[in-house]
Amino acid sequence: MKISDKIIKIINEEEEKCIGCKLCMNGCPMLDKFCDSPKELLKELKCNGEFDYILPYSCMLCGYCTKVCPKGVDLKNLFLELRRDVVNQSNGKLARNLNTNGVDLHQKLSFSNLFTSNIQNLQSDTIFFPGCGLLSYSPKIVEDTYRYLRTKIGGIGIYTKCCGKPTAFMGKDEKFKEYYSILEKEFRDKNIKRIITGCQNCFMTIGNNSKDIEVISLWEVLANVGIPEEKIGIGKSINVEFTIHDPCPTRDIDIIHSSIRQIVDELGFKIDEMEYNKGKTLCCGSGGMVSVTQNHVSEAHTIRRAQEAKTEYIITYCQECVESMRRGGKKSYHILDLLFTEGFQNMEQKNQGVITKWTNRYKGKNIGK
Repeated sequence: MKISDKIIKIINEEEEKCIGCKLCMNGCPMLDKFCDSPKELLKELKCNGEFDYILPYSCMLCGYCTKVCPKGVDLKNLFLELRRDVVNQSNGKLARNLNTNGVDLHQKLSFSNLFTSNIQNLQSDTIFFPGCGLLSYSPKIVEDTYRYLRTKIGGIGIYTKCCGKPTAFMGKDEKFKEYYSILEKEFRDKNIKRIITGCQNCFMTIGNNSKDIEVISLWEVLANVGIPEEKIGIGKSINVEFTIHDPCPTRDIDIIHSSIRQIVDELGFKIDEMEYNKGKTLCCGSGGMVSVTQNHVSEAHTIRRAQEAKTEYIITYCQECVESMRRGGKKSYHILDLLFTEGFQNMEQKNQGVITKWTNRYKGKNIGK
């Protein structure tokens, strides 16, 4: 596909910055599939003026490359722009082998009245936005979390729609704007001033697109108000040691990293840290919808990431990461499982199927009614 003049300019800028140190390739899931160094890749793209559409849809858009780059080379932005180019040149009809029809259907349903509701049970200017992934994982822990938040934050409402990030990361900007305008209207109509997010993607997406609203992570809130009293110290009587996996979307949000560790400490569990953690965490393998568009790249990286944990058990705070770590061969739990699921250690370590997830979404839309 032809590279637009706008993106040629971005490539030139990034190639000038790149010193060919290849630090980014130590943790990147996909660069070694396309080049021996990013500088070589950037030069090739510039000289050819064309690109294979598979390239940008192999990037997990996790931002690790920029985090470790001494010159701040931003391949995430470049590959996202290339995705937008693919969408524009194909009139939004992406190649069949990218398998994106399921993403389009997911997004359509995630803004439908069948599986979502408008803001419910609101008597303030603050809402809980759990995110579609967490709702599909367990409407029960979403409801239990919301009930607990109601005891700490008077009048907090709940909103069960999706943030639209899958559409944005597919490169479909206009469709994303259409979806996000639904959220904006509801925020405006209900005079929302503060949003507590249970999903890292929602935290970033809403924070970047609703600048007039305070967006705060559920983890920071729980660290501030405290966990349920009956859960304090439960880990001391459970012979389990966890490794923490930090989701990549919020790699730059230090308060989230520290809040999670404070919560786990209050629970009383022993924890181990991965070599690549916090700001330098690696993607679980599902970032950028690569588990859909280039599943073999996703699977290989998921196994690598899971096996970096020295313990059998992994704790994380993203539904997609929970499932990825299980696919990678580990016993994985969402931190909300530890807080709101009795006997969590006996949970079946099997990822749910599509029908079960949509059934959960259907149940979840009634929370707060």
